[in-house]
Amino acid sequence: MPTLKDKTLKDKNGYAPLLGDTRFEAFLWAQFLGAFNDNVYKMIVSIFAVRVAANGAAGSARYLAIAGAVFVIPFLLFAGYAGELADRFSKTRVLQITKSLEVVTMLMGLAALLAGRIDFLLIVLFLLATQANFFSPAKYGILPEMMSEGNLSRANGLLELTTFVAIVIGTSFGTFLYERWQGRPVLMGTTLLAIAVVGTLCTLHIRMIPAAAVNPERFHWNPFHEIVAGARELLERRAMALAVLGISWFWFVGALFQMALLLAGREVLHVSEAHVGYLVTALAAGIGVGSVVAGAISGDHIELGLVPAGSALMGIFSILLGVTNSYEWALVWLAGVGFCGGLFAVPLNAYLQDEAGATEKGRILATNNFANMVGVIGASGVLWLLHDALNWNAGLIILALGIAMLIGSVAVTSLMPAVAIRFVLWCISTCLFRVRVEGAGYVPRAGPALIVANHVSYADSVFVGLTTHRFIRFLMWRPIYEIPVAKRIFQILMAIPLDPRSPRGTIHALRSAREELLRGNLVAIFPEGEVTRTGELNPFERGFERIVRDTGAPIIPMHIEGIYGHPLSCKGGALMKSWERVWRPRITVRIGEPIHTPLSPPELKRVVEELAEPRGALV
Repeated sequence: MPTLKDKTLKDKNGYAPLLGDTRFEAFLWAQFLGAFNDNVYKMIVSIFAVRVAANGAAGSARYLAIAGAVFVIPFLLFAGYAGELADRFSKTRVLQITKSLEVVTMLMGLAALLAGRIDFLLIVLFLLATQANFFSPAKYGILPEMMSEGNLSRANGLLELTTFVAIVIGTSFGTFLYERWQGRPVLMGTTLLAIAVVGTLCTLHIRMIPAAAVNPERFHWNPFHEIVAGARELLERRAMALAVLGISWFWFVGALFQMALLLAGREVLHVSEAHVGYLVTALAAGIGVGSVVAGAISGDHIELGLVPAGSALMGIFSILLGVTNSYEWALVWLAGVGFCGGLFAVPLNAYLQDEAGATEKGRILATNNFANMVGVIGASGVLWLLHDALNWNAGLIILALGIAMLIGSVAVTSLMPAVAIRFVLWCISTCLFRVRVEGAGYVPRAGPALIVANHVSYADSVFVGLTTHRFIRFLMWRPIYEIPVAKRIFQILMAIPLDPRSPRGTIHALRSAREELLRGNLVAIFPEGEVTRTGELNPFERGFERIVRDTGAPIIPMHIEGIYGHPLSCKGGALMKSWERVWRPRITVRIGEPIHTPLSPPELKRVVEELAEPRGALV
């Protein structure tokens, strides 16, 4: 019987193992072909509607607007059903069955093309959107069940990349298909049917995942029951609710951009419809590339610090786009907006998938889909208000949207300041150092642990923080904690000030650290008590014993090497003999196995020393 998480995806992190796993490849191809087929058919229907309108048939112009509406309505009406099915049954089976329904729908699409009637084509478009609605919660919900958290951000990056590539290519291919075979509907319909068949065959190779709910509750026929239940759960879990709000904002911005670009091509840039298509392509391509980069930056965890950074950069590029009259620069700024949108959306999607419980992923993701579609509809309303009611031109709308995104980035940062600070520290450390972590798997992904490391520089807290995506509460020497400029940052990061000169203050700090362990958090301490001045470990103090006593928390030993001799260490001397020893030196953080038995300070010091290698210093 297949295991829940294949060894390749569970034990090996990185894009290469992901792309080398044939079952994950089958998943990517299935969803790519589905998104591709949706957009090919939607474009054929849209062009057909425009041609009907051009022929002056009574009331036919309204079909173009209806074509956009029928693709959204199923996500509002049937999102709850889709989430419930994803939670009740194997998500693999749900993917396979819903993809097979795409084959049936494309058979009906072939008949509609042969009939040449716009109403029949719209009915098939509605059914295709319904199929996509049932496919979506299982598609996103299966990712955290197929792989470890270490690959979740990368998998989401590849998922978003293939989705937006499918949108771009599918839109272009749909135009090509109609122009080439508009008089040969059999060829058009057969091509769409063949794509659906291949996509369905791909689902047969997706890794089999058992149903999440062992004893599911009764099926709810009220189409909005799951959405209401999901909304209630989100209201009780603020972080997940903010993630859904952020993803819906992304869909709102994307929809508003796509519609505003159609207007900007005529009102601001004065280019043809073909050139407007290139603008949309630049936006979609930017999102795809940004999604992959977000996965690469996140690495083996979910980097939420990308969210405020992505929002701010989206705002800047949008403002630049709003004030330009150059078509070439518009392509550049749009690619930038899309790229930063990928940075913004991927961590939120990965976080939502990972944070939702195994038996509620379908419900939460269906609620998210519903909120996303509300955002898309809201974008249409905002465009009507600003453009038609207030007579703003497209450039002004895009400029206002950019300002709103900048304001939003400030709001996001205020909601998650610790995450933003941590991300800034990661960026700075990546620019200044080449940090390699060995044994990161020894740091628990959940539950308490006391991290004990040698103290060789003033940047050691940053290096230790890079070993895990979890927040670590550091015990910090009070004189450094009280530095006026930095004190607010240390408070946000929940550092614990410790003053060895005050016995009462020391006891209070150690007690606070112990309470953090009892809450299930990570705590870090440098038992030497001060930065080494010789490069060798100083004697360990006894404080760590008091912290872990009777908590059941393991001690995680770490050794930092490669920084001694840097300006941030206490060595000093002939630093400038080699520039590379100062600029981006190689830092290694080596982590040992968790220690569950009591150790004396000399014994723990010996454990940390044994993690060292002879070439630990810069000079």
